[in-house]
Amino acid sequence: MPKLNFVEHGSGFPLLVLHGGKLDHRHMVDAIEPCFPGLDGWRRVYVDLPGCGQSSGFQEVRSQNDVASCVLDFARSISDGNGVAVIGESRGSYIAQGLGYSHPEFIAGLCLIVPGGFPTDPPPPKPAARPMIAEPHLLEGQPSAVTGRAERLVIQNAEIIEKIRRTKVPAAEMHDSDLEARVADHFLFTYHDDMLASRFDKPSLIVSGRQDSISGYVDTMAMLESYPRATYGLLDMAGHSLSWERPALFKAMLQDWLTRLTLAI
Repeated sequence: MPKLNFVEHGSGFPLLVLHGGKLDHRHMVDAIEPCFPGLDGWRRVYVDLPGCGQSSGFQEVRSQNDVASCVLDFARSISDGNGVAVIGESRGSYIAQGLGYSHPEFIAGLCLIVPGGFPTDPPPPKPAARPMIAEPHLLEGQPSAVTGRAERLVIQNAEIIEKIRRTKVPAAEMHDSDLEARVADHFLFTYHDDMLASRFDKPSLIVSGRQDSISGYVDTMAMLESYPRATYGLLDMAGHSLSWERPALFKAMLQDWLTRLTLAI
C-alpha cells in the first residue's frame, strides 16, 4: 500500500511541511524547527513527498496533479476537521500553491519559500549563480554531491555546507528517479494558468532570495496579486537556501506569519 513517511514535532493546529524536489523531510526540519522554541499550539508534520525519502508504493503517480492528490489525502488524515496550513519550499511550495487553489476551504494559510522558477516556455530569467561570501577552501576534498550544491550558495560557510552534507546529499540518493521522470513529463498542474490567475485570500508568506539562481524571483513577483493577504520578502544576500543563509530574518518572517495565522483559525 502507498505510504507517505513523516515525522512530527509539537502539538496543536497542524502545519504540513513540504520539502524540495528529489529530497526528503530532513532539510525542512533543520530549517523550520529553529523558529518554534517557545511557541506552543503548532503541530509540525514533515512529510516525504511521493517517491522521496522513505515514502514508497506510488507507482500510480504520473503527474504533479497526482502528487498533489496524494498530499491532500495525507493532509486530510492529519486534520481534526478544521483544515491545515502548509509550508512548502521550492517544489513543495508549488504543491502548496496547488492545494491552496484547489481546496481553499481546507487550507488555512500558506508559507511559500523560494517558489517559482516554473518550467515554462520561455523560462523565467534567473540570476547567475555567484557566492557573495565565498569560502572555496571549505569545498576542498568534499564529494561532488556536496560541492555541486555548495557552489550555488550565496553564503558559503562551514555550518551550511555541513547541513548540505547531512540532510540533502543522503536524501537525494534515495529518491525514485522513475517517478521523478514521470512527474517531470507532466510537471505543471493541469490548472496551472487558472491557479496563477486566482486569489488565495488567507494569511500567507512568500519569501524569495534576490540571488536565487534556481527559482529566481520573477515568478514570485507575479504572484503578489494572487495572494492579497501575503507578506512578501525578497531577501538580499540569499539564494535557494535562504532559510540557512538568512536564518534570523527568515525566523522573524515565519513567526509573523504564525501570528497572523493564529488570528484567522
